[in-house]
Amino acid sequence: MDEVGFRMMQEEQKLMVEFEDYSKVLSSMLNSCIKESHTHLAILVMREDGLARLDFIRNMEYKFVELLTCKFFKSPEEIVRQHIAYRYNAMKSRLALMHGRLQDVNALVKVKNPSLLLQLKQKPTSRQKPLSGSRR
Repeated sequence: MDEVGFRMMQEEQKLMVEFEDYSKVLSSMLNSCIKESHTHLAILVMREDGLARLDFIRNMEYKFVELLTCKFFKSPEEIVRQHIAYRYNAMKSRLALMHGRLQDVNALVKVKNPSLLLQLKQKPTSRQKPLSGSRR
């Protein structure tokens, strides 16, 4: 959504929010749909021609109030590939960072308490069943 498209949507839906706050409002509405699913709804309708519409609706006990409608269109295949590659590479670098941190912790534990490191690296052979009540 660019600023020009937002202005058109703002006029159509009589929105009180400014463009700078649009992403915060959208995030807040999505979170409300997750946390308060009994009162906030998000309905996504996709059409075969690549257009879609996401409606945010609030269930007031006596009526449904439409809060915001967002229109979507299908992105070109190359853009989708770029987004997937970016997210994959970001997650891959995050994994490498976490792996590095784990190696640092292992090295520290090896120096401070080698027997603990051996215990941590051992795979459990069988899971113990939790104790239940009293035996007769």
